[in-house]
Amino acid sequence: MAVSYTCPNADCGVTLKTANPVPAGKRVKCPKCQQMFAPVPVAAAAPSGAGTFKLAAGDGKKKPVPPKPSVPSPASPPEATKSPFADDDEDAESVKKGYGVVQETQEEIDKAEETKVKFGMVEDKYKKSARGPAVALLVMPSNLLTGEGLITAVGGIVMFVVGMWPLAFNDAPPGDEETEEAIVMMLLGCMTLLWGALICFGASQMQELGSYMWAMMGAVMGVLPLLVGIFAIIMLQNPKVKAGFEESEAGAEEDEDLDDDVPKKKDGEDEDDEDEDDDD
Repeated sequence: MAVSYTCPNADCGVTLKTANPVPAGKRVKCPKCQQMFAPVPVAAAAPSGAGTFKLAAGDGKKKPVPPKPSVPSPASPPEATKSPFADDDEDAESVKKGYGVVQETQEEIDKAEETKVKFGMVEDKYKKSARGPAVALLVMPSNLLTGEGLITAVGGIVMFVVGMWPLAFNDAPPGDEETEEAIVMMLLGCMTLLWGALICFGASQMQELGSYMWAMMGAVMGVLPLLVGIFAIIMLQNPKVKAGFEESEAGAEEDEDLDDDVPKKKDGEDEDDEDEDDDD
């Protein structure tokens, strides 16, 4: 027989209907207002229709699901225990003894020494150039000699201007003595200018290892007026410097010989070659 219950909520008042009675003291939830209450049976069952909800049968607890019978898996064969340090190629006796260092015999050591690759000093097949050391030794004296030559040349220009000034910029005509002094001063200025130019040229030949004769001449002339040429003369007497000049002069002679060996074409041959190119 169906049993009916009424929700105690005044705003709800819905009638719940269930096939089995709810045990005494059991609280249920209203499916409409979600309020928990202890159901009280109604004397007469209300007709089914609007405002009537069907309450789930039973006490509201989920029935436990019986566990499925487990199928035993086939037993895998037990793996043989193996030592992490054991080797397939080694026997139990060698593993038990352990590892050690094998000492080489004297015969094996001697044989290894014989077959060992030996390295020695590589023989230099090419002759080293002497120009580099010579240039390094002549850097300082050539620079000082160039500076002295420039100062000497500037001094010569100043002397020439001083001697020319009374002759060119004087209102009254100069006398004979003044003219002679001016001419002498101008000649001294020209000689001083030429002297400085020769010193600079010798310094350039020294720096480029061009001509040893001109380099020595410039060094000798550089003794006056600032004595820089003494240092240049000492450096030019160095055997390394002389070797550099000799190599430089020999290289220049070889270049001239190669230029002479190259046959030169005549003007007629050049014109014939141009005509053949035009015909092609």
